[in-house]
Formats: sequence, C-alpha cells, structure tokens
Amino acid sequence: MRITMDKAKKDKFDNNKFNNQVSEEKLDLIIDTINEENDPCKKITNSIDEQQAEILAAVRAVKSLRDPQAPTPDLGKRINKLVNQKSHQRRPWKLGTIAAGIILLFCLIFGKSLWGGDIVLAMEKAVLELSNYHGILEMRTKNAVGEEWLVRQVEIWSAGEKYALRQSDGLVTVNNGEQKWQIRPEKREVALLPLAPDYTKKGFDIRNEADQAKKYPHSIVGRESIAGREAVHLRISPPGGDPYDLWVDAETYLPLQLQTAVQNALQATYTFVSFEPNIQIDPRIFSLEVPDGYQIVEEEAGQSVYTLEEAYNISGFVPVIPQDLPKRVYAFAGKIVLDFGATTIVQTPAEKPLEIEGQGALGQINGQPVEIIQDKLRWQQQGLEIIIEGPHSLELARQIAPNLILPDKNLDLAGRAQVKVEVDLEIAQAEQKQVDGGHAPWHLDPLFVAHVFVNLQIAPEGIFGEPKIPYAAFELETNTGIEALVSVGEGPIGKVYLKRLVREDESGIWSVVGYDPR
Repeated sequence: MRITMDKAKKDKFDNNKFNNQVSEEKLDLIIDTINEENDPCKKITNSIDEQQAEILAAVRAVKSLRDPQAPTPDLGKRINKLVNQKSHQRRPWKLGTIAAGIILLFCLIFGKSLWGGDIVLAMEKAVLELSNYHGILEMRTKNAVGEEWLVRQVEIWSAGEKYALRQSDGLVTVNNGEQKWQIRPEKREVALLPLAPDYTKKGFDIRNEADQAKKYPHSIVGRESIAGREAVHLRISPPGGDPYDLWVDAETYLPLQLQTAVQNALQATYTFVSFEPNIQIDPRIFSLEVPDGYQIVEEEAGQSVYTLEEAYNISGFVPVIPQDLPKRVYAFAGKIVLDFGATTIVQTPAEKPLEIEGQGALGQINGQPVEIIQDKLRWQQQGLEIIIEGPHSLELARQIAPNLILPDKNLDLAGRAQVKVEVDLEIAQAEQKQVDGGHAPWHLDPLFVAHVFVNLQIAPEGIFGEPKIPYAAFELETNTGIEALVSVGEGPIGKVYLKRLVREDESGIWSVVGYDPR
C-alpha cells in the first residue's frame, strides 16, 4: 500500500458535507477516504453520540491489549464486508454509528502509522534499541541489460561501532573503534590498518541507513518478501541525489535490504539473507589476537579529531565541509577523511592536475573534469583533490559542488565521426568473454584501446617495440559511460570515437567505431 499525504488528498474530506449526509452516505465517504489513505479521524471525533462513545471506550480497551499492526492492503474490502454484515443484523445499530466506530477503531489502533505515518520512526526506535547483531550480507550488482551477479557474501558481527567481517576466502576484518586490522590467511599476516577511510563498511550500514531515511523525503511503495521475510519497501529521495530503495523488516522494523540508484549503468543491492538482532556475541571477536605463525604488518594510521583546528594542525590544510556533518573526522599528514558511515570523503592537497585513469565516466564541476567510477567520484576543487566513495556519494558531492554536471548518456558521439569503423560483433563478444575471464584488461580502458587502434593504422603489420604514437599523446575528452571521445596530440588521426557495444556498464569493453583524420 502506498502511503501519501499530499494536500490535495487531505482536503478531499469535506467536514460540512459529511455532517449533512445521511448515514449510508457518511459511510461511503469514510471508506473512500480510507481507500485514498487520508485521515478522517479528526474530522469526525469532534462530536460523537452516546453509542459512538461506547465504541470509543471499547476500542481503547482493545488498544491497551496489543501493539499496533500495519493494515493489510485489502483494508477497504474488509471494512465494506464488516459494515454489510452489521447492517443486516437485527441489533438496531445505525449505519452512521458503525462507520464512526470503525473509523475511530482505526484511528486509535493505527494512529499515525496509517495516515502519514512513518515506519521510519519505528525503524529509528528499533535501531536505537539494537545493541548488536549477527548476519550474512550479500552484495549483488546488476547492469543495464538486466544481468545480475553475486559480488561477495560476508558474515557480520556488529556491536555499536564495533564490527567484524569474515569473507568466504577466509579474510577477516575487525574494527573495535580503537584499532582496525585484517587477518590475511594467504600471506599469514595481521595488517594493522588506519581507522579511516573505512572502505570495509561501504555498502550497507544499518544505523547509517536509518539516519538517512529519517533525514530525507520518503514514500512507501508496498510490501514484499525479502529473504523469506515480509518487508516494507521505502523509496528514499535525497535532495540533489537520485532516489534509492530501502526494505524494512515488517516485524523488527530494521533495515533488511538496500538498493542503490543506477550509477554508470550499474546498480548494487545489499541484502541480509540471515539476520539475528540483540544476541550474545563473544567479546573476543573484537579483540586483537595474532594467530601462531603470523607476522604483524603496520600500515599508516590517522588520528580522530573534533575540530577543524585539530584537523589543520595535523594535515596542514583546511578541508571542504558539506552541509551534512560527518560522524567522525580523521586527520593524517597531508590528508583528511570525513567519515559518514557507509560513505567517506577523502581530501588531499592537489599537487598536480587531475590525472584521469580512463575507466570512469566524466562529469564536470566549473569546467573541470570529474571522474565517476560506480559510486566513486574524484575531482579537484579549491586546491584540493577530493574523492567521495559510497552509496551516498552523489548527494554529498552536490553539497560540496552544487554545479556538478553528470555525463549525458544520450550524446551521439559516434555519429560525429568523419570516418566510420565497422565492428565485427562476434569478435567483440569473444574479446568480452576474454576480459570477463581476467584476460586482456586493457579493453576496459578507452585510452589504451584508442592507443592500440591509432598505432595499428600506422603499422598495420603489427606493433613491434615502442609504438609510433606514445600513450602520453592520447587524452580522454568525453566519457559518458557508453561512448567515449579521445583526442590524439600527434600523427595522422586527430580524434577517436569509441563505444561499449557488447555491455553498457563498467565491465563492458570499448570498441573503436570511428575517427577523424588530422
């Protein structure tokens, strides 16, 4: 059931009209109002007769016996059936009295949860009461053509800010709030890691998602079964970001599944396939114990700070702060990390112009490039290089840079090419399979593909030794995620046009579809 509270629906209930109607008409208006998911409670409780007062007393007694339960989608039909049954009984109850009693019943039992009412508030309460949990989390990715695959599955123990993750390959990551480390069985080592940026938490953090849902506008889409459990489907609409979806367990009111917005033709889904809240967790899970035969490897650690002055004294620069305040701030020599839970912002002084890696799509901020790879954005601003990574990267980026322009996927770059290049799709599909199998990864880089193409035009017999046109002569001008344009600084070809023909996501290979002679 979709719950909306727009003003047009609220005003549809006319109190004067209701008071002037006969009982049957009153009942029809009440039921229509319920079916439209508006709240007539306040409209009819101002004046009730003796029989209605008796019903009210009975309802209060019922209310005291059980907790509120969410109404089912067939609410209107059940009310109609109930009223029809009552109207044919011999007991001389008036239809208007029955209607008033029914609506009072739902007002008292369901209260705000029925009209405007917010499962998000119940989720907030449930998260506050959540002392710990244990579960198995699956991350799946889906591309633009509907192909879906399992990225990873991890077992999680969480208690407040402490967590421990165990992957299927045996890698264990633990953060107890004071230390973070990894147990790496393949290398037989324990790596001491910085507390931030904490990329391990990236994805689905229960407490963070509850905070975001409360902060941003949301609507209820309906009810669905997730991992064998009934869940309420929420649509979250962050200002400056694309809507995403959150499923809340109908029994525990805890987040059960998160589905991100589509970014660069990819969409991630995080699902708890098993979940146990408020259980007994062995405290030794969050204690650092080095297994026999393992060596300790120490990596760079940062310091938690509470003021910008502290951050400046350690890092040597003042960071750019978004409107939303971070949960924690970590300062390193020459680096500051803003920790928002599942999303982090890393800032460092920009010592040289931004180097585009090639695999990501290109947006713009003030005419300067922004590299976008899945849920990671990288650009330079105010003398700083900024990296935002996580499910809420887009809305945080727009808080720092309101004039962010995302790539236009509807550009027809290939249509501009002066010389068209025919592509054998069977060969392209075979190359895609090679790349999927871990071979020839250079097909994923439009710069490298253009580099190979141009040099083969000069030396069709093959490239031996150093290529005629160096890699440094190639510059990525445009990358929409589907099409790309590469300029060439020297040689007979001035521009190369590329397209993802087999798969239009970041796992798809690039093919040259045209070029402009110099």
